[in-house]
Amino acid sequence: MPAACSSRMCCYEEVWQSGEACCPPGWTQFGSRCFAFYIQAKTWIDAETFCQTAGGNLASIHSAEEHTFLKDYINQVSGTYKNAWIGGTDAVKEGTWMWTDGSKFNYKIWNVGQPDSISGAEICLEMNFLGNNWNDRPCSTPLSFVCSKNLCV
Repeated sequence: MPAACSSRMCCYEEVWQSGEACCPPGWTQFGSRCFAFYIQAKTWIDAETFCQTAGGNLASIHSAEEHTFLKDYINQVSGTYKNAWIGGTDAVKEGTWMWTDGSKFNYKIWNVGQPDSISGAEICLEMNFLGNNWNDRPCSTPLSFVCSKNLCV
């Protein structure tokens, strides 16, 4: 954020919006965060790098309400409950899931039988597996993805 921006105003591309919290163009607000869904497929690490370049991370999910919002948002943008990368990984320790944004992994909604970590190669997290909940998958699989970042207030 440019130095001229205060904590009570948002400044994107030198355009001021005072008095209200705002998300940058192309991002959608839910609660205190901004989300963006990208339909073009990337590997998990390329998607995370893309999100970091945009000032965020692959999305973390902390409630059933957030999960439902993101499922509906993806459906609205793509016309289907498309599989999408989110920011969970158990790369550091098998079976211990973490979010790339550093937030607490305090909510989970795995599909039946998941995570199954086939051959220990499934260490990245996708949502909408079979149009439904979460699945662990090899990070090299190209998928659409969801970025998130904190709302500017």
